[in-house]
Amino acid sequence: MNDMTGVVSPEPERYTRDFDAVLHQEREWIRRRRRATEGVDEDAPVVGLALSGGGIRSATFNLGILQALSRAGLLPRVDYLSSVSGGGYIASCLSWLRRQVPFRQRRDLGSVPLAGGEGTVLEWLRAKGNYLINGRGFSGWTLGAAMLAGTLLNLIVLLPLLLGLVAFASDDWFGGVWPGWLHLPGAETIEGHDGFRLLLWLVPLLLGVYLAVMLLFALSSSPRLERRLPIDRLRALMGSLLATATAALGVGLLPVLTGLEESVLHYFDHKGLADISKHLTYLVPILTGVMSIRASRARSGTFAVLGVSLLCYGLLTLIYHLSAHTGLVGSRAYYIWLGVSLLLAVLCNVNALSLHSYYRGRLANAYLPVVATDGELADPLHFRLADLKPETGAPLHLINTTLNTSSSKLEKLRSRRGDSLFLSPLYCGSGATGFRLCRDWLGGNLSLSTAFAVSGAAVDPNTYGTSSRALSFLMSLLNLRLGYWTRNPASERRGSLLPGWYRYMFREMSGCGLAETGQDIHLSDGGHFENLGLYELVRRRCRYMIVCDAGADPDATLFDLGRAVQRVRADFGAVVELDVESLNIADAPLRGVRLFGQVRYADGSFGDILYIKASLSADLSPDIYAYWRANPEFPNQTTTDQFFDEMQFDSYRQLGLEVMSGLLRDATSVEQLFSRAREAGTSDKAVV
Repeated sequence: MNDMTGVVSPEPERYTRDFDAVLHQEREWIRRRRRATEGVDEDAPVVGLALSGGGIRSATFNLGILQALSRAGLLPRVDYLSSVSGGGYIASCLSWLRRQVPFRQRRDLGSVPLAGGEGTVLEWLRAKGNYLINGRGFSGWTLGAAMLAGTLLNLIVLLPLLLGLVAFASDDWFGGVWPGWLHLPGAETIEGHDGFRLLLWLVPLLLGVYLAVMLLFALSSSPRLERRLPIDRLRALMGSLLATATAALGVGLLPVLTGLEESVLHYFDHKGLADISKHLTYLVPILTGVMSIRASRARSGTFAVLGVSLLCYGLLTLIYHLSAHTGLVGSRAYYIWLGVSLLLAVLCNVNALSLHSYYRGRLANAYLPVVATDGELADPLHFRLADLKPETGAPLHLINTTLNTSSSKLEKLRSRRGDSLFLSPLYCGSGATGFRLCRDWLGGNLSLSTAFAVSGAAVDPNTYGTSSRALSFLMSLLNLRLGYWTRNPASERRGSLLPGWYRYMFREMSGCGLAETGQDIHLSDGGHFENLGLYELVRRRCRYMIVCDAGADPDATLFDLGRAVQRVRADFGAVVELDVESLNIADAPLRGVRLFGQVRYADGSFGDILYIKASLSADLSPDIYAYWRANPEFPNQTTTDQFFDEMQFDSYRQLGLEVMSGLLRDATSVEQLFSRAREAGTSDKAVV
């Protein structure tokens, strides 16, 4: 499958679970692309280029990589362009520019003039280094206002339901009062609150079941019963019972803890102090949580988990306080609020009102410039991914995202918390969902800007980095998320009685319904699964692969490379062999990392791989060294820095350009590039 055949491709299926059918259509797409370049043999080996995640740092370094390949005349040889997160910024820019300026019309793109005579493409990109706040009327205040608006809108929609749920749990369902030993000293008798009382009754029941399971677990040590009792299931059940009992106890005691006001009044007879103590019931856990989170920076992550948990408990106590002590629930204002919540939930798109929308708009503004052409000007924000055609001569773009599978029934997907889901002009999907034609999925209206913004949705709940339930709950409630909800490629359109806003947000807060089998799926940053873009190239068994890694790695762990190698071995049976022993990893930062190796595929074929790490080396331009001297973290500055000035931008771009140009020196073909890399890798076992 490395080389393409001349078999005429049948009409593509709208939906398939057979990846070979997808691959067959992709190879036909590539054949048409090669014809458009007028110089690439239709039967030449398949070449893939992977651009890693890493925000604007990766986008800028990989801009230099693309420039070097273009100047050497080798960019037309790239058949697949696999991008993740920040690498997708510049990869999408290339796809978009080729849509406006096909290869036959012009080869160089950096010097293409913009529409309206505002300069060239390269000048535009250089000026957009601070893309999040770049543009007329945009500033740090604009970004802050967008974040605050997303949070407030989410609270407007979700809080009335939470307040109503607490009020419902506070009703007097059965009559009677709470036992005296469940009151704080001097506090008034607690009446009603039967929903909370049920939770407290549930605690001893859960603990009783826990003890029973514990006895079964003890019996499982008997040789006669060892093989008959599911030991691992018993262990998991005990953990679930204990966690549920603890949560039920904490929530159930809310009416007790908020009796602190009466207790203070009883002992100190000071009304002002009693009023303060009422607010302390939620202020203390909130403030303690904030201090614990701050302490976690200098200590262990345990403080962060504890802090977020306390913060969530404080917010829950505040919701109880508003419901039980203010008379808000049941008032006219509350029912108006509830009506507004329902109206927004029914009419509005939660994707458009989260940070995803702001992020998508800023990315489109920065990386989808409109250039001067004779044709009609396209709308960069709404340009459809399916409208990228092979006749432009651009590579087949694979935009990698992560399908959240935190609650999948399959152990493999659940433990990984995600699966690779790619978006391309031809097919979109994953091995877990199957693959649907891009022009058929979502009515063909998936935009390029949405696709690469989702691929860069690094901040999101329920990922491997935000797996804490308390943290995911808090991020979802405050709408601090970049992820995207969309229809499953395996699903035909079906209606739902519950508005999407409620359906999606409560699933994110609870961590339930995040699987590959649902009608709706949740997508986030491709780096949450694999950050290099190598995974999808190996799935396609490319003959030559250039992997450009610009992820932040100040401690020289090569973690992204290691995870990619492990996952292609586990999923595809492909063995990646790279000479990593030639690196002295103890000496950080890594310098001049250029590794050559091979990939042995499960079908017996093989491919060559060239791995390029964004790192310093000899013979670089003086301006790069000057920037490094002033900024020792370069080229591994934190990904949270998405505000590049001109010198920072050009330092990363020039680094990518010079690194790749050095490898391409006098190379006139991809085969020659890899032949030289192979000789250097086998002769002295050193980095290329």
